Amino acid sequence: MTQPQRILVLPDAQVKEGVDTEHLAWAGQYLVDKRPDTIVCLGDFFDFPSLSFYDKGTLAFEGRRLIKDIETGKAAMELMLNPLKELQARQRAAKKKVYEPRMVFTMGNHCDRLMRVPKNSPEFEGFINYDLLGLEQHGWEVYDFLVPVEIEGIYFVHFLANPFTGKPYGGTAANIIKNVGKSFVQGHRQCLDVTVRPTIDGKMQLGIVAGAFYTHHEEYKGPSGNNHWRGMVMLNNVKDGYGDPCFISIDYLKKKYGK
Repeated sequence: MTQPQRILVLPDAQVKEGVDTEHLAWAGQYLVDKRPDTIVCLGDFFDFPSLSFYDKGTLAFEGRRLIKDIETGKAAMELMLNPLKELQARQRAAKKKVYEPRMVFTMGNHCDRLMRVPKNSPEFEGFINYDLLGLEQHGWEVYDFLVPVEIEGIYFVHFLANPFTGKPYGGTAANIIKNVGKSFVQGHRQCLDVTVRPTIDGKMQLGIVAGAFYTHHEEYKGPSGNNHWRGMVMLNNVKDGYGDPCFISIDYLKKKYGK
């Protein structure tokens, strides 16, 4: 019988040039302090504004470059994982057991902007792909956009899509869990929304829309649209499709690890 797991979930970070990333270093410190069994990044760690179609041709689009999007995202990833790498180096030097969590990265729709380049311009096939992000070099298991990853009966994915439309399920987490019938944790929507329901066999199901993990404001959302929860989720005692959620806000991380 397997032991219950602890899973740390990182929702959308949407890293791009010019935004603050200090909170990612705090996330890395929290990771090595708590040492969960598994880390799940729900996608859209990279924002890729240079590949956005929404404001292409506008003044706001001027100066964007794909190489900058990639370099900025990779630097932020290294910032977050540096505490883990340093801990592992110390453990190896001391010939102690090395803490090596499972690391799961599910691609989001912003990440998928990169893969639309070879789809729309076949001459880039084999040249532009997820390898440019260097994720596997850090130890991440990389899963394509909208491919759910099942861990202890909970499905992790950027968002759950309606099979008839391909679009994200709308409504609350309670509405989504009624549609999919399984425990899930997803990103994509900046709100924090949680539902728990019992099943007829005496078990529990969990549904979480995990909010966002960035500190900047998105202009397209307007003044009130940026008033949403920002943080990470730790699932404790994860087994058989359920885990006890603990919510770690960026404000808490700042108080604990900020200088």
